[in-house]
Amino acid sequence: MTVLTGQIRDVAEFDDQSVFAFQIPEIRGDGNEVVTTRTYFVQAVNGVLTTPDLSPGPATLTVRAKEYQILIPESGSPLPIWPLIDAGMPAPVGQPGFVRNAGGIARVQRTTIANYAAIPSKDPETLYITFES
Repeated sequence: MTVLTGQIRDVAEFDDQSVFAFQIPEIRGDGNEVVTTRTYFVQAVNGVLTTPDLSPGPATLTVRAKEYQILIPESGSPLPIWPLIDAGMPAPVGQPGFVRNAGGIARVQRTTIANYAAIPSKDPETLYITFES
């Protein structure tokens, strides 16, 4: 089970009291419990969203009539909701080669295996994608 949290603000950066609706795409279970497709609503209070424990797995999150496909991970401690929303969003229109950075990298570099092997000190913030020469 996983608790999701986040500071919720409007475009003017005022606390937002939006309602977040969570629903799974189809019924699921693990042999001991069954998770139904009933929609669960959570309202941000004073600009803070804190869900109860949610069942890990794929879910649809609806906020102000906009749907986001998210994947709720298993976590024993609360997780921020934004990275889950961000991971499921489409790439910006007109940006070929767009890479969504979930944190930890500054750049992506495509290189041959031979060239990669010849790099004397590899940048730890670069994701190297290698291919045959």
